[in-house]
Amino acid sequence: MVQDREQWSSTLGFILASIGSAVGIGNIWRFPYIVGVNGGGAFLVPYVISVLLFGVPLMMLELAIGRSTGKSVVSAFQSIHRRFTFAGLIIVAVVSLILGYYLVITGWVLAYALSFIIGQPMAFDMFTDSYLPLIFFLLSGLTVFVTVRSGVRKGIERASRYLIPVLIAILLFLVAFSLTQPGAVEGIGFYLAPDTSNLTDPGVWIAAFGQAFFSLSVGMGILLTFGSYLRKESLFRSGIIIAAADTLIAILAGLIIFPLVFTSGLDPAAGVNLAFVTLPSAFIRIQFGMMLGALFFLMLFAAALTSAVSMLEVPVAALMDSYDCPRRRATLLVVAAIMLLGLPSALSYTALKFSVFGMPFLDLADYVFGTIGLIAAALIVAIVGGWFMNRIRICAEIGGCGWRQRVYMALIRYGVPAVLLVTLAGSLLRGAG
Repeated sequence: MVQDREQWSSTLGFILASIGSAVGIGNIWRFPYIVGVNGGGAFLVPYVISVLLFGVPLMMLELAIGRSTGKSVVSAFQSIHRRFTFAGLIIVAVVSLILGYYLVITGWVLAYALSFIIGQPMAFDMFTDSYLPLIFFLLSGLTVFVTVRSGVRKGIERASRYLIPVLIAILLFLVAFSLTQPGAVEGIGFYLAPDTSNLTDPGVWIAAFGQAFFSLSVGMGILLTFGSYLRKESLFRSGIIIAAADTLIAILAGLIIFPLVFTSGLDPAAGVNLAFVTLPSAFIRIQFGMMLGALFFLMLFAAALTSAVSMLEVPVAALMDSYDCPRRRATLLVVAAIMLLGLPSALSYTALKFSVFGMPFLDLADYVFGTIGLIAAALIVAIVGGWFMNRIRICAEIGGCGWRQRVYMALIRYGVPAVLLVTLAGSLLRGAG
């Protein structure tokens, strides 16, 4: 019953939890790298346009569907029309499959944090040549299980109220330290020096579209689920706050990473190796490196944990709504299934080196589910919500049906799907290449 549904204790709790869902591992190490290789400061122009014109409207749509129906993804789509039940199941499946390998990376972050705390940082190759990644995968799954089992207020909201302020405090401290390093000017130059010629490159715009949807975690059903626990708050204001906080944290992360990388004379274009190979090397080479490394990976773990908790809530809430399953039992069943789904990814970076067609299973899962699947899920939300949900209900949730709402509906029905299709095509072409 809707009246028995859990709710956020306050707007602040909801916003912090939503920021936690958006700010993840990818924001802190992927965003700075994407900016650096796509025109520096100039990349922020298409990125901010993408966030405001496409990311925030899709966020608002998810929140509107959730709050209007008071249900999680599958039940909400079913209430729009019974034929969309399967579409809701696809979104739940995608987010569950993403979480399966995301918990593996969360485990890596936890392992690195502990290694720096005890003053014995690990080489990534040595770490993944053992079965330690499997142990830390299980630990990360257990941590997420305990949090979500405790409920919306006592689990998700309480974790976000502690972890997000801690994350921001560590972030600001590390930014202040990094800007005092000898390589700060060169690092910031690589990161933010604008190359406006890149703005004419369609690939840069596609990268901006993809990063906007990836960074904000839209289309995963998280905000739809969170919206179902929401009272009458301004969706536009909440969406802008969440997007602004997410973007600001990502930008600040680059002000930590690149000054340290250039100070240590390492490769700033290390890409996916940046977090687990390049940065640990940088920390080892500088003064107070053990402390800084511990703080950095604790910050990264806070970001990973809040995102993982948010993802887990999607299938848990769906199981609770669809089968009237108690939260504790639903959480146990879902976590058990997700840990099994994530096991091949966990084993792909252990001594077993589990791979498919010569590619580590985790890398394949990241491309298939975390890239293609995520875009497809966002497209489903935009089409089902924009074209088949009652327009009056959407307008009522976002604030009436004036000209602004007509513009909004045009963006949701035409702009967002078009951009998602372009991003999907670009991702498929890059994968084929």
